[in-house]
Amino acid sequence: MTTAKWLFSVVLLLQAHFAASYLVPLDREAQQEFGGLLRWVWPWSDGDSGLFGQLAVSADLPLLGLFLALTAATLSFCAALAVLEFWLPFSWWRLLAGSGAILSLVLMAGFFDATKLLPIALSAVVLWAVMADWL
Repeated sequence: MTTAKWLFSVVLLLQAHFAASYLVPLDREAQQEFGGLLRWVWPWSDGDSGLFGQLAVSADLPLLGLFLALTAATLSFCAALAVLEFWLPFSWWRLLAGSGAILSLVLMAGFFDATKLLPIALSAVVLWAVMADWL
């Protein structure tokens, strides 16, 4: 197993984290943790709003965003498994990673603000790797 595959699987797991963190948005108190830096690694917070609705800790999550987040996180996690050749064939990594990155981009663009820039950049890197057949 090459180092590039391990590093790329970490990138895919980080992409899955960004999408899955939609399921547990930060409340107002948690947004201030670590001097406000937690919002940059956990990009979803109470009050975020966009094309798909508004997130609220005490209410249901917007259904379309929930579907996008769950699907993007699952596809990205499965892509990491495929890259590591664990349970899934290596040949599936491009389809899984590309699909997860596109759904993640749609999700982040639907609730766009400054904290979504890092996940958007990460998804762009994954899409570049898929199109360039980097692995």
